[in-house]
Amino acid sequence: MRYVSVRVVNSDGRPARDARVAIEVHAFLAGGVFAPQYTNSEGLAEFQLDVDQSAEITIYVNGNEKVQRGNIRADYKVTI
Repeated sequence: MRYVSVRVVNSDGRPARDARVAIEVHAFLAGGVFAPQYTNSEGLAEFQLDVDQSAEITIYVNGNEKVQRGNIRADYKVTI
């Protein structure tokens, strides 16, 4: 199990509430888009991904790619 936190802020650096965050998983024999979540009042969306160490992810916010495909980290900060 991998845990991923995505913090979304606006151009002023303030938390973006109710931003739609989706994670696409790229993995051997498994993958797809996990159910999207909406950020809380702190601009935070958290995911539990049942993937192995070799998996990669792409992160989308409000339908736009914000983090290109790459290795999974525990924390991301995205500006919209």
